[in-house]
Amino acid sequence: MAKDFELDLGPLRKLIAKSPDAAGRGAKQAMDDIKDDWVRGARDIAPLDTGNLRRQITGEVEGNGPNTKVIVTANAAQKGFNYGYYIHEFDAGGRKLRTPGTVKKFLDESADEAKWQQWLEEEIADELKKAGW
Repeated sequence: MAKDFELDLGPLRKLIAKSPDAAGRGAKQAMDDIKDDWVRGARDIAPLDTGNLRRQITGEVEGNGPNTKVIVTANAAQKGFNYGYYIHEFDAGGRKLRTPGTVKKFLDESADEAKWQQWLEEEIADELKKAGW
């Protein structure tokens, strides 16, 4: 189960061209921060029964440059059945959640693309300033 979205690098292209190394450092830091924020947010609102699903929400940053991506997964399996996927993608079979404040689409609802776009821009700008731009 996954949620895809893209951050717009258009406004940043000129800045990136000035110093690709500095821009890359800023982008890497921002992507790490985005991953941590997304995992934390998803864990906060994921359904809670035993806590296993929340413990199984993990993230990683893959790639580099404009091909960098954040992958957050919640593959909570028990006896060969991935109930994290079942809850998120199949509406938990229509069952209601037991814990108030939790949601079935915990990966989707915890994603804040506008905030993350801003973080990316700010981190790149900060690194470029440090590099003398």
